[in-house]
Amino acid sequence: MVTAAPHDPIGESLRAFVGELLSNSVVELVHTPVGADPAFRLDESPDTVVASASAEIVPGWITTLAVGFGARSTSEVESVPDALLALPGAALSAGARFASAGGVPLSPAFERALRDTVIVELLTHHQVAAQTSTNEGHDESASNTTVPCASPTLLADTLEYLIELSGTRVEAHNLTHGVVITDAIAHEPRLRVPYPSGLRDAKRSPLLFDGQRSVLIVDRAGRARTELQAHRLDRLHPSSAPLLPVEREFVDSGSLVALATRQLGGIGFFLREDRSIWTFVDGQPLVIRRGAHWTAFPLWLARAIGTKIGGGAAVELIVGAAMLVSVKTGGAIFAIVDDATALDEVVAAKDRFDRRNDLDDDDDLRPETKLHHLIDAGDLDTQTLARLAELDGATVLDRDGRLLTYGAIIASSDSQHEGARTAAAKSLSNQALVVLKVSEDGDITVFSDGAVVATLLPSGLGR
Repeated sequence: MVTAAPHDPIGESLRAFVGELLSNSVVELVHTPVGADPAFRLDESPDTVVASASAEIVPGWITTLAVGFGARSTSEVESVPDALLALPGAALSAGARFASAGGVPLSPAFERALRDTVIVELLTHHQVAAQTSTNEGHDESASNTTVPCASPTLLADTLEYLIELSGTRVEAHNLTHGVVITDAIAHEPRLRVPYPSGLRDAKRSPLLFDGQRSVLIVDRAGRARTELQAHRLDRLHPSSAPLLPVEREFVDSGSLVALATRQLGGIGFFLREDRSIWTFVDGQPLVIRRGAHWTAFPLWLARAIGTKIGGGAAVELIVGAAMLVSVKTGGAIFAIVDDATALDEVVAAKDRFDRRNDLDDDDDLRPETKLHHLIDAGDLDTQTLARLAELDGATVLDRDGRLLTYGAIIASSDSQHEGARTAAAKSLSNQALVVLKVSEDGDITVFSDGAVVATLLPSGLGR
C-alpha cells in the first residue's frame, strides 16, 4: 500500500525558495517514510542531481530536497559554485527550526523569516581555517582545522541590522553600510564593542563604515575591531593591491567589501543605497536581498557559457561587461558568434565594426562607418565593451574576443508581444552561439537558438 505524501507547507516553501535562488535549476521535493530510500524523478530526466539533503521535518517522514542542472540549463554540474552546494542542507536546517508550525498555512511574515533563516544557514556553512594559538605559539596541528566563519546568531543579527538600516535615513541620506566578518586580526581587542548591538545607538556609524570608502571589520566572536579604508587596503593585508579600474566601477555595488573578503577571508555584507543587501564570499557576490526577495548571484555564468560554446576569450569579456551594465543604468545586448558571416543577414553593413575598411573612398563612408575608425578596440577590455554596449543596439564579438559590431540594429521578427530588445536578442540568438540581454531593471537573460535559457538577477536585483 502506497502512503500519500504528507501535507508539508514548509517543504513546499523551501522548494520554491531554492528554485528562486537558482533560477536556472530544477528543484525537487521528495517525501519518503522514515527508513525508506528517496526516489528522485530527476534521475529519470536529462537533468543531474547536483546536491541534495534530507531531514525529518514532518514526523515519520524524511523530506529530501534535491537541486539539478542539465540540458535545459545554462549551468552544467561543474559550473555550480561550491558555496551554493550547501543550499539544500541549509534549507532543511532552516525548515527544521520552523517545523513546529506543522501544516498551518504560512503567513507572509513567516515566509520572510523562513527565507532569511535559509540564507543565514547557508552562510554558516562557509568554513574558514581556525585561528588556534597555544601558550607556546601557533599550534601547527590545528592548521588544517576549519570552523564556521560566523555563528548563526551573529549572521542573523547582522542581517537583521542591515534590514533595519535599509529603511532608515540619516542626515537626508539613504544609508549604505559595509561589514566583513573575519578572523584576520589575531590580537585581542583593547575595547570590546559587540556588533551590531554596540553600534545601534551610534546613529552615524553606518555613514562612517559606508562600504564604499570604509568597511567595518568584525571578528568571529562578534566584536567590532577596526575599519578598512579604500585608500589604505594594505593596512590589514600587506599584499593588497589598489582597486582595479573595473572594481572601482563596482564600488557602489560592494567592490570594496568583495576585495576585503578576497584578501581577508570571511563573509562580507554590503547595504546599497537602493536598499538591496549583497553578501560576498571569497571576493565574489553570493546572494542578494531586495525587499523580501533573495536571489543567488550568477557566479557560474562565465564558466557555464564557456562550457556551452566551447570556450574562447569572448566569454569573460561579455559576462563581465553584462555585470557592469547590470549594476548601472540602461540595458544592453551582448552576443558571441562563431563566424562573422553569421551577422550578414541580421546586421546592416554600416553597423559592422569589423568591415570598416571595406570601403576605401571617404565619400562613400557613412557617418557611422567613420566613427568605427575612431574607436580603439584593438585590445578590448571589459570597461570599453560595457561603454560601447550602453549604446542602443547589439554588441557582438567573435569567439576570440574581437569586436564585430556595437550599437547595431538587429533585424528581428514582429515584436508586438515583446519588447524590442527582447525581440532583437531572441532573433540574434538564432545566428549567435549565445546572447545576453541586460534589461533596464538589471536582469540578465540568456538566449540560445531563439529561446530563453535562463534569467539571472530577477526582479531588478541587478541594481
